[in-house]
Amino acid sequence: MKKLLLATDRKFWLKEQGSANRISDLYRYLVSKEFDVFVFLVGRLNENDLKIIQNNYADLKLFTYRQGFLSKQQFKVKLLALSMAIKTWLKKLKTTVKPQKLNQIHQARARREVTLDDFFSQKNQTYFQKICLNLKPDCIIVEYLRLAYLVEEIGQFLPYQPLMLIDTHDVAHQRYERFSQHGEIGELKVTVEEEKHYLSLFDVVLAIQNQDCKVFQQMLPNQRVIEVGYTSEIKIDSGEDKPYINISYVAGPHPANQQAIAKFIDNVWHQLYCRFHDRINLNIFGRVCENLAGFNPPKNVNLIGWVDDLPSVYKAADIIINPIYCGTGLKIKNVEALCYGKPLVTTSIGAEGLEQGKNKAFIVCDCPECTVKKISELIEKPNLRKNLAQKAYAFARRNFTEDKVYQELYNVLMHQPEHNVLK
Repeated sequence: MKKLLLATDRKFWLKEQGSANRISDLYRYLVSKEFDVFVFLVGRLNENDLKIIQNNYADLKLFTYRQGFLSKQQFKVKLLALSMAIKTWLKKLKTTVKPQKLNQIHQARARREVTLDDFFSQKNQTYFQKICLNLKPDCIIVEYLRLAYLVEEIGQFLPYQPLMLIDTHDVAHQRYERFSQHGEIGELKVTVEEEKHYLSLFDVVLAIQNQDCKVFQQMLPNQRVIEVGYTSEIKIDSGEDKPYINISYVAGPHPANQQAIAKFIDNVWHQLYCRFHDRINLNIFGRVCENLAGFNPPKNVNLIGWVDDLPSVYKAADIIINPIYCGTGLKIKNVEALCYGKPLVTTSIGAEGLEQGKNKAFIVCDCPECTVKKISELIEKPNLRKNLAQKAYAFARRNFTEDKVYQELYNVLMHQPEHNVLK
C-alpha cells in the first residue's frame, strides 16, 4: 500500500466552503483507492473539530505541530481534555477582551495585504520534515501555494525522493490581480515569479480547471501539469409542483460573494419581485449570511445561513444563481448545482472552466437586463426549466464523475515507484 501525506491548512471536515468540500472529496477518494493517507494540518484542532472527525472521519490519521499525531483511538481522549481547556480559556477571554475588540482585530487583518512570507512557519516546516523522515511517504500532496514552503528543503533531509504534487485551486497571481482591480483587499499578494518559483519545487502541478491548466503550462513548460477538477454526487430531482419558485444562492463568507448577492438584490431581484410578487422566493444559504449581518432583506428574501444537509437545499431549489463578478479557479457551487440537475444562471466569471456548457447546460448573463430576462423566462416556463435541468445533469455526467475527475491523478500516483532513491 502506497503511503501518501496530504498537507493542508484547510479544515476540510467542516465543509464550510467549496474548497474544503473539494479537499474532503479528494481525501475520501484516495482512501477508497487504498492509499495509506496521512494528513498534516497547519493549525490547531478545537472541540468541534474533534467531534466532527470522530463522527465522520473516524479513520483519519492526523498530524499537527502543537498536538502531535492523532489516530482513531486518541481522538476521544483528546476531545475530553480539549473541551475542559476551551471552557477555561473562554471564561478567561470574556473577562479580558471585549467582543468588539476581537472584531476590530479580525477586520484589521482582513484589510491588510497578505504575502507568502506571512504563512511561513519554521516550526511547522521543521515538524513537517521530521514527519517525512519518520513516515517515509511515497507521495506528498500540498494544498495551496501558501504551504509550498513546507517542501522547500526536502531534498536536504530525505534519503529518497518522494513524488511531490501541489494542488493549486487557482492561479494565485491572477487571483490577486483580479481582486485588486475590484478593490478587494486581503487576497494573497504574489507575483508571477514567486508563483513560478514555488510551483517549480513540485513534480506535478494540479490545476482545478482547463484554463488554469493552460496558464500553468505556459508558466512551467518543463513541468507536468494535470487537471483535477471537482466531483460531486450526480443525481437529478424531478421536483414537485409548488405555487411559488425558489431561487437559491449558496456561498461562503468571502466578501466577493457578499457583494455579488447585494448587487443581485439591488439590480435584479427588485425587478423580478415587482413582476412576480409572491410567486418567487430568494433563499440565501451558507456562511455568506454571516457577512450580511445587519442587512435588512427585502420581502421574500430569506437569509437562511449554514445548512448541514446540502442535498435538501438543492432539492428545494427551482433555480440556482451565482452572480459572481470576481474570482478565479473553478466555482464549486456551480458544479454542485449542475450535478444536482438544477437550472443555473451565472456569469462569465462563474463559467470559467465550464465553457463547454455555456448557454447549453447553464445560462450566462453579465448584465442585470440579461439576468432579469433569463430568470423571468425560467420562472414563466416550467418546460424550459425542466429542459435546462436535464442538460445540466447530462453535462455533469460527462464531466464530474470520479473517474473523469481523478483518473489522471490516480495514474500519476500509481506509477510512482516506492521510495525512489535519489541519484
